[in-house]
Amino acid sequence: MSQKVFITGATGYIGSALSERLARVGFEMYGLTRTAERARGLSARGVVPVFGDLKRPETYLAILKNCDAAVHAAFDNENGPAALDHKALEAFRAAAQDGRLRRLLYTSGVWVHGDTAGEVVDENTPLNPLELVTWRAAHEEAIIDLLSYEVEAVIFRPGIVYGESRGIIGAMFDEARDRGPVSYPGDGSQHWVLVHRDDVAEAYALGLEHAQGDERYLLGDGSSHTAREVAEAIAAATGAKARSWDADEVVKKLGAYGRALLASQKVSSAKARRELGWVPRHTSFVNEVQSLYQEWRGPAEASVT
Repeated sequence: MSQKVFITGATGYIGSALSERLARVGFEMYGLTRTAERARGLSARGVVPVFGDLKRPETYLAILKNCDAAVHAAFDNENGPAALDHKALEAFRAAAQDGRLRRLLYTSGVWVHGDTAGEVVDENTPLNPLELVTWRAAHEEAIIDLLSYEVEAVIFRPGIVYGESRGIIGAMFDEARDRGPVSYPGDGSQHWVLVHRDDVAEAYALGLEHAQGDERYLLGDGSSHTAREVAEAIAAATGAKARSWDADEVVKKLGAYGRALLASQKVSSAKARRELGWVPRHTSFVNEVQSLYQEWRGPAEASVT
């Protein structure tokens, strides 16, 4: 009998790749959604739609309680991510106490490590969360506390995700197409941890099958590109120009999010490679930018040129 897996954020940027990948390898997937249109998309990917709202656990808790595992990939930056995440944690705890949930993969991120000041950090490095994600550290601990209910909890910390048309990198492609210059924050010397969304999905698939409880995994493609190098690669691929966006202006306009984009990070993903057998197929955004630009454009837009 296949394992039943419930996924939040199933139609989101990361969650859509995760749900499709997990369904393809044989998991019986249940994806939370709020609209009929998105439900049709889930069905097309082999995922059973569950109509509900993450803010209202009563709308989906019965299904969650009947699943063997859950993947939390939902993130709502516009409506208070910490509060929404807390609601999800309450639902997972309830499903563990009064249901069959015994495995949980939780999506955190590399920003919980803060600016690493040129040092390469790993899962053993004490956390120093950036202002934008200070709440993440406490939520990670709450996830691990589910071990007391015999839930094998695993935390993934992906870097800045690229691929397809969404996310931070997708927005930079948008900027190059719509306004000409593509901006990089500050002088662009900060290093960004990058990882392709398909490789993130592969890590989660491996995690469901092989990860032990109370483990954390950093996910990066192994490159160490600076923000300026990323912007210049996008500019070269799109025929645009790259330009610096003054750091003070970045913070003035974007606040804590801007400060996160200005942070410099280097991480090691050796643990995921060693323990999960994770081998990213995409290892350099800069070297693959032409094919990634085509992926961002999609078949419909690419066909008109």
